[in-house]
Amino acid sequence: MAQIVLNNGHLYTLDFIRPNQIGKSCRLDEIKMIIEDMAQENISGATVKDEPGLTKMGNLKLNSFSVGFNSKTEKYSITIFFDEVPQSEIDLAKERAETEAVSHFIALGLQNAEIKDVIKWSKFLEDWKPRKFPYKKGERFKFGGNPYEVVEAVTSSENSTPDKDDKHYKLLKASENSQDKPKVEIKPWNEKTTYSKGDLVIARGIVFISRIDNNKGNEPGFGSAWDYYKEK
Repeated sequence: MAQIVLNNGHLYTLDFIRPNQIGKSCRLDEIKMIIEDMAQENISGATVKDEPGLTKMGNLKLNSFSVGFNSKTEKYSITIFFDEVPQSEIDLAKERAETEAVSHFIALGLQNAEIKDVIKWSKFLEDWKPRKFPYKKGERFKFGGNPYEVVEAVTSSENSTPDKDDKHYKLLKASENSQDKPKVEIKPWNEKTTYSKGDLVIARGIVFISRIDNNKGNEPGFGSAWDYYKEK
């Protein structure tokens, strides 16, 4: 019987396989897991074994599925249907994801950057949230296209916009002295770099802080060498 090895390493033995369709016997409690496994990033380009003329799946995304029950064998079966995805759509999705990741990284860095840099790259700051959103002292955002900083913790209100509430917010200007908020450089994690306790890195779009000295080869998010960084 044909087998398919998904990009996440999971292997399935199939009842049948076609370029845009697969079928498999299963238990009822397996159906949810199978459907979740058939995400585009797992199925597109997946390896096919023991099926003449078909060694790899194309660029696919899940369209629909159907579940049947054989009363004689008392077994369930699932048939999954896929749509072919143009390579241009795959490339566009990757480009969009990369752009969003870069924007997120820049936005994180702007929370600790020099004011002149915040002003220059203010388009990457998040927009001010007007409906009862809690802001901590030191947080930065943009309002009306201009960069602002929270000077006193506050819960936002539509009736008290940053341009009218100088008790809680201040407009960042190039003439201001930015030494009161030192620049903290956050670089992507590198397995070959040795980090000290308190060093910040970014991995998978998340900022981590080292909990130990001589921290080398420990991937953030796994083990106890790193912790999620929470800005004070």
